[in-house]
Amino acid sequence: ILMVRAYHRSRGDLERTEVLVPDSAHGTNPATASMAGFKTVSVRSAADGGVDLDAFRAALGPRTAAVMITNPSTLGLFESRIGELIEAVHEAGALAYMDGANLNAIMGRFRPGEAGFDVMHFNVHKTFSTPHGGGGPGAGPVGVREDLLPFLPSPRVLREPDGRFRLERPGE
Repeated sequence: ILMVRAYHRSRGDLERTEVLVPDSAHGTNPATASMAGFKTVSVRSAADGGVDLDAFRAALGPRTAAVMITNPSTLGLFESRIGELIEAVHEAGALAYMDGANLNAIMGRFRPGEAGFDVMHFNVHKTFSTPHGGGGPGAGPVGVREDLLPFLPSPRVLREPDGRFRLERPGE
């Protein structure tokens, strides 16, 4: 979420101080947004357990920096309105952030980047059986769309033309 803040600041968009978090999102999302200096705005669920689209659209605005969506949600439901939600986020000039807390449920069935998510973190202790706390909170990998690459923490893992991976060197 610090990348989201840096992205908006780099564009001089300093009024984006809010992060929308559906009430069905992973419990750490409001804390993460608050720790990064954002105001958290909770969005209620609809009767079917998905995000209430009307409440979501009403909460979006020029102060919205990002929306943190856990998909599938903590209710165990895949967000059936994901396309509409992401479209509304982008129309508002905000970024769509996917919490990968429950990624294991959709691996190989859903591609967050193709769905329009701008940022996603992977909870490796759940999806890939890494011991919880192996590297500390938030130590898992993060994926971003191309124009957010400059805001990734460093060092980044880079792929060589021959397919091997390596850590980037300072200044690269």
